[in-house]
Amino acid sequence: MIKLKIFIFLLMALVLLTSSCRVAREAGGDYISGTSAGDAETLNWILAADAASFSYSGHTLDSLVTYDNEWRIQLRLAARDVEVSGDGLVYSVTIRDDLKWSDGSKVTAEDYVYTLKNLMFSDWLNYPYQSDWQEEIADEIVFVTPEVVSEVTFTLTRRTVDPEFIYTVRGLTPYPKYIATKYEGDAEAFTQAPEFNNLSYTGNLGPYRFVEWLRNDKFVVARNPEYYLGKNTGAPYFEKYTIKIFGTPAIVHAALEAGDITATNIDPDKVGKFKGMEQINIHTVPSSGYMLLAYNLRDNGWEGLKHKEVRQALSTAIDKELMIEQVLYGFGEPAFSFIPNTSPWYADKGIAKYGVAPLLDKEKAKELLLEAGYATRKTDGSIEVGDKEGKPLKLTLITNAGNDVRESVGYLIQQELAVIGIEVELKFVPWATELGKYLRNKVPGSDQEAAFNNGAGAVSEEPWDLLVIGFGTNPLAPSGTDVFYTTKGGLNFWGFFNPRVDDLFKRVKSAEALDEEVRKELYAELSRLIAEEQPVNFLAFQLANAGFQKSVQGIEPGINMGYNYHLWYFE
Repeated sequence: MIKLKIFIFLLMALVLLTSSCRVAREAGGDYISGTSAGDAETLNWILAADAASFSYSGHTLDSLVTYDNEWRIQLRLAARDVEVSGDGLVYSVTIRDDLKWSDGSKVTAEDYVYTLKNLMFSDWLNYPYQSDWQEEIADEIVFVTPEVVSEVTFTLTRRTVDPEFIYTVRGLTPYPKYIATKYEGDAEAFTQAPEFNNLSYTGNLGPYRFVEWLRNDKFVVARNPEYYLGKNTGAPYFEKYTIKIFGTPAIVHAALEAGDITATNIDPDKVGKFKGMEQINIHTVPSSGYMLLAYNLRDNGWEGLKHKEVRQALSTAIDKELMIEQVLYGFGEPAFSFIPNTSPWYADKGIAKYGVAPLLDKEKAKELLLEAGYATRKTDGSIEVGDKEGKPLKLTLITNAGNDVRESVGYLIQQELAVIGIEVELKFVPWATELGKYLRNKVPGSDQEAAFNNGAGAVSEEPWDLLVIGFGTNPLAPSGTDVFYTTKGGLNFWGFFNPRVDDLFKRVKSAEALDEEVRKELYAELSRLIAEEQPVNFLAFQLANAGFQKSVQGIEPGINMGYNYHLWYFE
């Protein structure tokens, strides 16, 4: 689909671990995945920016390829891997010839090209990942050029080289042209289109078919007997697959223990308990997801956050190792960059490591705030932190309600900043509220539709200062993270605008980066610069713990165990 489906879905979908068994077997049973992480925003994937939405629609709609636990290509809708011309400018995609929409018509290259040109590239849908498909030519932003070659083949032609564009292409999924044309140009009609909101168009493109979605309760799909990968294996092997939403992790854990659900993520503090249960298997695996503390640099955040010295001060006051010990129970490691150390592009040298010694120092944090004008030195030599008028400083921290880990991180940050004299008000809000009122922005008084960036001058409906959230990255292609950190990035909701960062992300997607040593240095410089600027405080890369009923067979622990979940089965 799109990059977020490849990246952030890996963290959210670790409960969807699978077997690599490829023998035909009889299907049966209902698989129930429990979660308290919050509901999806939409099933109309082109409008989505949250992992749950991509997870839901992804059960009915495969991408061109996916990756196994060793990041090796696994073909899905593609008949073969994407082919790249010698000059790195032309990408040729050939899809399988047995793909069908729900009306029985064939999925063709025309559907893909239409989806790109008329929907993803349009100026009326506000697709948040447009930048993934754009390039800059003579100071002008232009889209790559899609073109139909045959019924099953299309090309994407660039005018500049991007060594990692292939990862974007591999994640592509289509809309049926024969349906989408009815709504083209009308954002409201497209948003409300029943075919897209009930996934009734997906034919044989996914292992499951949509049954029902009861918001904030459950999402249900049923086995697709026509699934294109099931011809020789009979897959998938569950009659129904349900994502059940619970109010809190404690309720989810109780449901797993009672056998009422099949699988769920296990919070770090409960891992020991579940490892002692005979009927449960626990798998601890690396993840490409990281937790961070975002600073609001927009006009409805505390004005001090616009200064990097202030952001550095706050990050200097928050103990990452204490957080990992007390909140994650050791299942994580301090993060200082958006690139995990499992990536070939990870760089350690020269990165400012705020939150661990020697850049963990609460007195130094107060000194930095004093230098920035947000503290005064008292007659006894001590430093009292405050705003520009000398009044006590109070910040608001937001995170999604029901996520015990993020809530606990919020409490720890509240305690850590209290030591340096900053009061933190905690607001735990529903995920849908967080997305709509705190992450989407628009310029006040303008006719903009609220979006996750919307440029300089845009602000969210509700003010905030600090926000705890989780993101993911692709260890093989971290350049996709530009959507969060560049000026025009579609998910740069906190308003971090830095021309040097923009330039480095452009260069890492240029011909010079075909040289892997050059690309590695560009990533190193990016990591150093973002660490210095601290638009966010990278907190930790987490280890994920997934709990399963032992009746689920064939699980192969690894970083992307959900890649072949259509082959799961019950003992």
